[in-house]
Amino acid sequence: MIKLHGVSFSPYYNKVKIALLEKGVNFQEVLTPPSQDEWLLEKSPMGKIPFVEINGHPLAESTVILEWLEDAYPTASLLPLTPNGRALSRELMLLLEFYVMQPARPLVGHMFKGGRPDAAQCEEMRQSIARGISAVAQLAQHGPWLAGDVFSFADLSAAGVLPIVGLLSRTFLGEDMTLRLPGIEAYLQKLGQRPSVARAWTDKDTALAAFLARRE
Repeated sequence: MIKLHGVSFSPYYNKVKIALLEKGVNFQEVLTPPSQDEWLLEKSPMGKIPFVEINGHPLAESTVILEWLEDAYPTASLLPLTPNGRALSRELMLLLEFYVMQPARPLVGHMFKGGRPDAAQCEEMRQSIARGISAVAQLAQHGPWLAGDVFSFADLSAAGVLPIVGLLSRTFLGEDMTLRLPGIEAYLQKLGQRPSVARAWTDKDTALAAFLARRE
């Protein structure tokens, strides 16, 4: 049994969750916020989520977990067949996480704790996210998935990152920055038609709505 620890608002958690669903792996979700508690640091050395326990063996970092799943369950692969295709999928995944999600991360704190960034911070984030979106657009294949004709690591990351960055940028920057990605509406619609993605998105929206209701 695999235990998946984290919170459903995290794009990195959802990346792993969707992969587990796509591969048909039996797993249990355990609500676990990031922290520096000793017990958590023993399983995730930086106190980050998600992490998994695989028959009691802990493993952290979402991309490492994906690679483990590829090794353990190769018949339901989430990577293209060719070396170039596999590299492109990984490249797009990292672009989305480092250059689209990462610049928006300060907004997550404002979403959950209140307050707003100042105008200079907003402009800096807008420019950084726009640059990241442009890089993704430059490499995206739309064939019909981001890295070509195979639903892959790139799409797992996109399914986690794009809805959250869209929400954060609409709320705090006055613009849905993800709309700068050509074909985004059709792509998100196609993503949402996959049962794994639909479940992750529903769980994310339900958890976020419940948290915001409690905060109010």
